[in-house]
Amino acid sequence: MTAPDFTGWHEPWPLTPTLHQLDEPRRVVVEMNRALPLAKNAERPDRLPLRVLAGGLRLEGTMPGTLHAWARLSDGQWLGCVKIHATTGDGKTGLDLWLWVTSDAVTSAVH
Repeated sequence: MTAPDFTGWHEPWPLTPTLHQLDEPRRVVVEMNRALPLAKNAERPDRLPLRVLAGGLRLEGTMPGTLHAWARLSDGQWLGCVKIHATTGDGKTGLDLWLWVTSDAVTSAVH
């Protein structure tokens, strides 16, 4: 997947922008339970076929990612546009996930 395309964005008040694209992506840690609260619908692992355990995408509690932009919501909150790489349960393949997550799900990575 490619990065989101912001070329069509029109900033209504340029002096107080609501979309901030970063010049360089910033390394971050994404708290996945805040970003995607999936646990309430999860099956117990012992009830899943091995093909699902091995071939399904594995999301950890926290995952490294890169922050590419911030967008302000009409209620004042900020959403971060992050990219994380998720691998399958067996680690043989994976894909990049582009997510818009609330600011409380994103922290700076320690160098």
